[in-house]
Amino acid sequence: MKKPKILVVGSINYDFIYHNLLEEGINDNGMVFAQYTTGNGGKGANQAAALALLGANSFLAGSVGNDEYGRNQIDSLRKSGVNTDFIQMNQTLQTGMSVMLNRNNGSYIGANVLGANASLSPDLVENIINNHSFDMVIMQLEMPLETVYRTYETAKNRNIPVILDAGPAKSIPLERLKGIFIITPNEEETQALTGISVDCEENARKASRKLHKETNAQYIVLKLGSRGSYLYDGLQGILFPPYPTLSVDSTAAGDSFTAELAIRLCRNDSITHAIKYANAAGAICVSRPGGQLSVPSESEVEQFVKQNTDNYKNNSKEGLTL
Repeated sequence: MKKPKILVVGSINYDFIYHNLLEEGINDNGMVFAQYTTGNGGKGANQAAALALLGANSFLAGSVGNDEYGRNQIDSLRKSGVNTDFIQMNQTLQTGMSVMLNRNNGSYIGANVLGANASLSPDLVENIINNHSFDMVIMQLEMPLETVYRTYETAKNRNIPVILDAGPAKSIPLERLKGIFIITPNEEETQALTGISVDCEENARKASRKLHKETNAQYIVLKLGSRGSYLYDGLQGILFPPYPTLSVDSTAAGDSFTAELAIRLCRNDSITHAIKYANAAGAICVSRPGGQLSVPSESEVEQFVKQNTDNYKNNSKEGLTL
């Protein structure tokens, strides 16, 4: 089967991840007792690595600093199978950094330092898209907003479908994203974009309708964490339950979901079939600690789906119109 050629435009960060964070772990001096790990991350880098592992020809357009973290990122991405020709090395800004605090329930809160990600320019991305062929483009919001808009507009002019993985959570004007292929925010990102807390299926439908009305996207795909995912196509909503799994660390789970979704759609799978496999990729990812290290391979996703098909069907609401 031909590998789809997918360009990721987005962030490259070095991650500091604190585990087993407990509210009661904060002592009188403000110290937090937790274990920590470090590793390569950033939503763009995570998605590019996930694409390569899941079976795509993966390309990443991004920016790192001329420092140890940046050089390590490029080397690691290459080893993962990512084409790094479109990564620029900034001589004045440091490589971006993320700090993530993981709770015991597998969720996390984080803070980002853009660093060299702030220098990922619209002109650079426009030049890449206009001079190379891609089957799809994936982008996020950990870069200048004008770069987000120009990435979509340039790809649209080349008839290349674009997925916006709308993280991190922020409210942005959506007018320049009219007609985009897919917007796929998680729960916090959905609330930031719409002002609606997707704490129930009815609110998932309301938020999806609002996003669709403002963007006329072909699909809205909400990532609902432990509740699965929700698809809206402008006419109906479908809830897809999660696969049963023990949640250890949700870092990069959404990125794995988006990568698998993109690959399946590039292979002309139906959107419902693609989401089924994307849910599986996310489920495997949350069962492991870390960012890029937790991303599953193509064969792991295939095996996971086969092993869990009956259980998934028994618990599935797939096809339920909301």
